Amino acid sequence: MNAAYLAALKTWLPIGKLTHSQGDQHDPKRSGVHLVDPGEWTTPDLPSPLGSRQEPGPLWITEPTLRALIRCARMGLCTPPRILESWTSGASEGLLEKMRRGLVTVRDEAIADNDEVTTEYVKSMYSKFVSTIGESAANREIRRPDWMHIIRSQAFVNLWLKAYKAHKAGLTVVQMSGTDELHVSGNWQEIFPEGRGLSQVKAKNTYTLGGNE
Repeated sequence: MNAAYLAALKTWLPIGKLTHSQGDQHDPKRSGVHLVDPGEWTTPDLPSPLGSRQEPGPLWITEPTLRALIRCARMGLCTPPRILESWTSGASEGLLEKMRRGLVTVRDEAIADNDEVTTEYVKSMYSKFVSTIGESAANREIRRPDWMHIIRSQAFVNLWLKAYKAHKAGLTVVQMSGTDELHVSGNWQEIFPEGRGLSQVKAKNTYTLGGNE
């Protein structure tokens, strides 16, 4: 997947200080981290948005993962998650939208002009932004570790949505890796447009299942 973290800047981010609450209530106008009983994943031929988690019982997840699990339950892919407690704040999906759109425009122009220097510079900008808004001395202006974890989770959820699209179209989902790598078996070009744009995907490797690679 192209520019996974750049695409993930469009996500529900908490605006203010996170406050504690208890109970199985989800407010879509708030965002944060949640302790949940994730329920049971009932679709064996599709990976869960939680990844390959082995330990049973409650776990802390961020807003994008919770919203993905709620959506999956509505689609009949799993039993509904149950929220035990939360740390949330009023939220907006557009906090980083101006920056995201600006970087997307510059990236698209650089790709069209075959300007690899600018393309790599844009990648460095959004990657370092995500990695330094947590507890990092490299960014003294913004210190929001909750934003960092939410953006990374959104990137994985975006990848999962691509996997679900492939699964629904009849492809076999073999593996999901990191935040940008989806392994499928089948004619993926009929499902995803090929290219370097944010809405496109590119082939990284082709191998034979059961082979030596």
